[in-house]
Amino acid sequence: MPHPRFVGPRHEIGGYREFVPPPELAVAAESVWIHRSAEPGMHLVLPDPALNLAFRCRRLAGGEVENPRLTLIGPKTRPYLFHFAAGDEIAAVKVKLEWARALLRLVPADHLDREDELAPADVGLPAWLPYRLAGLPTAEAVAAVLASALANALAATHRAPPAPALALDLVRQATGRVSVEAVADRMRVSLRQLHRAVRGEAAFSLKTYARITRLNAAMAAADRAARPGWASVAAESGFCDQSHLVRECRALAGLTPGRLHRERRAETSNPG
Repeated sequence: MPHPRFVGPRHEIGGYREFVPPPELAVAAESVWIHRSAEPGMHLVLPDPALNLAFRCRRLAGGEVENPRLTLIGPKTRPYLFHFAAGDEIAAVKVKLEWARALLRLVPADHLDREDELAPADVGLPAWLPYRLAGLPTAEAVAAVLASALANALAATHRAPPAPALALDLVRQATGRVSVEAVADRMRVSLRQLHRAVRGEAAFSLKTYARITRLNAAMAAADRAARPGWASVAAESGFCDQSHLVRECRALAGLTPGRLHRERRAETSNPG
């Protein structure tokens, strides 16, 4: 399978760049992303209901890499400070939680708020993959090969989408602006059945998943402005009003939207 070329990015802040996944991987992945740092620093990462399969290294001035490793960044139930040194580089695929078992042989609940190094065999990938990735010249090239390897693994699974996939995709398509009751009606299942199916595969309740998704969409919109209009951000992101956005942001991220925005943009002086 040819390696994908990325169009975008669709979201960027500081050294972070996020891209739409290639079509052959889109059913199982939310995005492909990279992070590069020219100087040491830190970045406040929002709660993230996804599994990120990542290749991490430090790239030297001549292009060589040090300390290459394959890691699994588990779902984040709370925000955390990501610290990085000059030259640190990550290329990753954000895998949908409901595809973790079928694609990566992993149970999301086992990896909440963790990051672990792993061997390719742990997630059903070829043993040569880390060596190939370590020899590539850019984070974009690494992301393309990693995405291609996962697309090949997906094609080999011959699996239909897991049961909760439709429910979670409905939430993603609405960026969290949909009620659990509406999703259950659309799927023609009871709320109890829906809760059991989603929680069993994704380790989050559908309501929590929707709340985090909506907040992340709001903060991604705010990232594009130095001084966001919070009332507009709240309205466009599906919150009742600005006060509702503030309450949800405090509950899920522990900060007001304005403080969270300033903390996240503190890295933007880093050119990546």
